[in-house]
Amino acid sequence: MRGVTHPKLFFPNRNHTYRMVRATLDETEEVIDRLQSAAEYLWQFDFYQERFEEAGLEPEDIDSIETFRQLPAMTPEDLANDYTENPPLGSLVPDEWDVIRTNLTPNPYMDTRMPVPQTTKDIEINNEVNAKAYRNIGVTSDDIVLNTANFTPYPFGWAIGGAAEEIGARHIPTGPGDTEEQVEVIANHEVTTVCGFPSFMLKIANTADEGQLDSVERVICSGEPFTAIDGYREQVRGAFGGDVTVVDGYGLSEFGTGHIAFESHEEDGMHLFTKKVFPEVVDPETGELVERGEKGELVLTTLQEEAAPVLRLRTGDLTILDKRETEHGEYVLPEGVFGRTDNMRKIKGVKVYPLELQMHLAGVPNVDPENMQLHVSRPEGQTDRLEITVGGDPDGVDTDELGDGIAEVINISPDTVEVKEGFEVTEGEVVVDER
Repeated sequence: MRGVTHPKLFFPNRNHTYRMVRATLDETEEVIDRLQSAAEYLWQFDFYQERFEEAGLEPEDIDSIETFRQLPAMTPEDLANDYTENPPLGSLVPDEWDVIRTNLTPNPYMDTRMPVPQTTKDIEINNEVNAKAYRNIGVTSDDIVLNTANFTPYPFGWAIGGAAEEIGARHIPTGPGDTEEQVEVIANHEVTTVCGFPSFMLKIANTADEGQLDSVERVICSGEPFTAIDGYREQVRGAFGGDVTVVDGYGLSEFGTGHIAFESHEEDGMHLFTKKVFPEVVDPETGELVERGEKGELVLTTLQEEAAPVLRLRTGDLTILDKRETEHGEYVLPEGVFGRTDNMRKIKGVKVYPLELQMHLAGVPNVDPENMQLHVSRPEGQTDRLEITVGGDPDGVDTDELGDGIAEVINISPDTVEVKEGFEVTEGEVVVDER
C-alpha cells in the first residue's frame, strides 16, 4: 500500500558491520566520473562558481558523493532570480545562438513565464531518453501515437512527439481538443498509444462508444498526480476496456523536454534515467540523505544538459528511492511522486505532508480531498492533537476505516477524523496549527 515506509536495506562494509544504504546512487567509479564531468561543465558559469567557492571546492575535488553533497542545494527561486537578472535566457547558456528552442513555463517566483532554453544537443538527448522510455512499454515504429498534450506552457507535448518520432512511430499531435474528435481520430487511424493528462484520458474514454477504442494497446499519462492515487490507474484501464498497459511518467519543466523517470510495461514504479540526472532523496528539514525506502524530497543534478543545467535542485517533490535488478534501470521510484514538501508540519514528532494525504484521499470513495483540513493543537500538559476534517458524504464513509488508512500514510494516528457534507476549505487553511 502506498504511503507505508519500506523495509530498510543493509549491506556489509569492510569491517563486516552493517550500515544503512543512503537514498542516492551506489558510489561507483562511473558515478564519480559523471559527477566530476558535471562539475567541470558547471564551473564555467559564474552562477555555479560562486556555489563551489562557498563550499571551498573546485571540480577536481569531487572525489566522492559526500564531497559533491557539500555543494549548496538550489531552488526554483534561485533559477527564477537568474532569469530575472539576466534576461531573456538567463546566464546558464554557454552560447545563446545555439539555443534552437525556448519553452516558456510558469514559475511562481516570476511575473512572466520562465524560459527553458534548449540546444540541438539537449533536444537530441531528451528525444533519446523519451524514446527509451516508450520502448520500455512496447512502442515500436509500427505504432500510431496520439498526442493530446499541449506544446505550451509545459513541455509534455514536445516529450511525446520527440519520443514517437525518434522511434519512427506515426505521431498525431491533436492537443487537448474536443473529446469526440479525439475518439474519432483514435478509431479512424487505429491509434495504438494514447498520451496525455490522466484526467483527459478518462474524458476521452468515457466519451467513446463501444468498439471505438479497440485499437488502443497502451495509455501514457503524465503532468498530474496519477499512480500515487489509489485506484486511479485501474480506473483509466477499465475505461479503455481493461486490456491495456497504463503507465505514469515524471518530468520537470526546468529539465526541458526529457523525462526523468518512467514506468515500464511492468507498471511497477518509475525507473530513473541516471545518465541524465543524479538523484538524492533528502530530509526536507535537514537536507541530509534519508535511507533507501524512506520518503523524502527529491534533489536532482543534470548530467547531460547543455543549456540551463542545474546543480542539486530541490524539487519539492516527495518520493522514495529504491534499487532493483531489472533490465529497465537499477534505480526506481517505487511509488512515483506522491506529494510535495510544501506546508509540511511536524506533528507528534513525525513529518506530515498535507498533499500526500490529499492524494491518498483522492482514491477514497465519497470524500472530497480538495476540502481537507488538518487542525493541530497542543493542550496544556499534553502531546500534539491532530483532528482531520474532510468534505464528503458522512453516510458513505466508515470513519474508523478512513482513519486507519490515514494513519498508514502519515505514520501517526489522528485523534479524530470527521467527514462533513458541504465542508469547504479556503486557500491557506489546509493546515490550522494552534500550537
